[in-house]
Amino acid sequence: MRTWARVAVLLLVGALLPGKESPLSAQTLGRVDFEAAGVPEAQEHFGLGVLLLHNFEYEDAALAFRKARDADPDMAMAYWGEAMTYNHPIWMEQDREAALKVLEALGATPDKRAANAASEWERDWLATLDVLYGDGPKKERDLAYRDAMRRMWEKYPENDEVAAFYALAILGTAHEGRDFGTYMRAAAVVQPVFLRSPDHPGAAHYVIHAFDDPVHAPLGLPAARAYSEVAPDAGHAQHMTSHI
Repeated sequence: MRTWARVAVLLLVGALLPGKESPLSAQTLGRVDFEAAGVPEAQEHFGLGVLLLHNFEYEDAALAFRKARDADPDMAMAYWGEAMTYNHPIWMEQDREAALKVLEALGATPDKRAANAASEWERDWLATLDVLYGDGPKKERDLAYRDAMRRMWEKYPENDEVAAFYALAILGTAHEGRDFGTYMRAAAVVQPVFLRSPDHPGAAHYVIHAFDDPVHAPLGLPAARAYSEVAPDAGHAQHMTSHI
């Protein structure tokens, strides 16, 4: 039976991913609190996928979300998660075709995907991907996605996941190279998440990216010190400490 629950991942949650010698556990990747409807096994894989997504462990995240789909083919947010793994905002990389293939497995059109969502909350998340992977040049879609995430942030102002992914969407609009204004806007969104949820891997991670320049680097020191401890099993987390 499918259930609606908040996926709060911190302890005793793990999945043995192909190619890994030991489980990647949520205990060593940080903490997320993300509502998603699905059977318990699917929720476990989904939570792990979100943690890996925030840590830019994209291939492992995609595997975790596929495991969630296998456990519960009706779990709409598992399709959202896997589609998100094909967008790498900081690196200006995107595999639109792969993402659309995943979304089309949930529903052939945006309306059909929305109909398969369990709640307005899930429909809102799916709608942002209709923008991100819609028609037009990537630069225009990135800007439109940022605006879609801003509207979601305004609708759910206290939600850590919305704020973290909105900040990342802002960072993903710096197409011409580092832009202080863009990065400071991202910092203004995600810094409060880090302050209230210091074990959230996305919060610490995106704060570091936002302050990754000689002028603002001191502001990122607390996040840099925290991130490697929050997610010691994420290789990217260990790398990020060198940015500040």
